[in-house]
This record gives sequence, C-alpha cells and structure tokens, in this order.
Amino acid sequence: MLRRKPTAITITPEDLISFEEERLRQQTIIDQAKQAAAANNQSAESESSAFTGKNYDPNDELKPLPGDKAKIVRTRDERIGVSRRT
Repeated sequence: MLRRKPTAITITPEDLISFEEERLRQQTIIDQAKQAAAANNQSAESESSAFTGKNYDPNDELKPLPGDKAKIVRTRDERIGVSRRT
C-alpha cells in the first residue's frame, strides 16, 4: 500500500475566535430554551394547581393505588430459576 504524508493542519487565531463565538452562540440558545421551558413548566403547574387546588406530583403515577397489592420484586436469579447454593 502506498502512504502519503499526513496533512498538516494549522489553526489561526481567527479560527479560535470564530469557534469560541459559535460555541457561545450555541450555549446562549440552549440557555434560552431551558429558561423558556422552565417558564412554561412553572405556568403549567400554576394552571394545574388552580384547577385541582394542589400541586401535581409526577411520582404519584409510579405509586401503587391503595387497593393494589404490592408487586413482588425478585432477583434475576429467582426470575430465571437459578439458585446459588454453596
């Protein structure tokens, strides 16, 4: 196989400045999106609490209802029927 010399890359100060400006612009866009999402979530929570009279807890969906039996949690070995007896 033939080989060629590696390509030399030179980075100029202008390249660094443009890179930093682009990175700052992208970070600003991300920060603005996070702030907008937080504002939307806060207004949505206040609207939902106005209807129900209490704050909504997203973890409530994961909790079993009072009448439901607790799910039996088994280890991987118990699920596949392997016992580790020594």
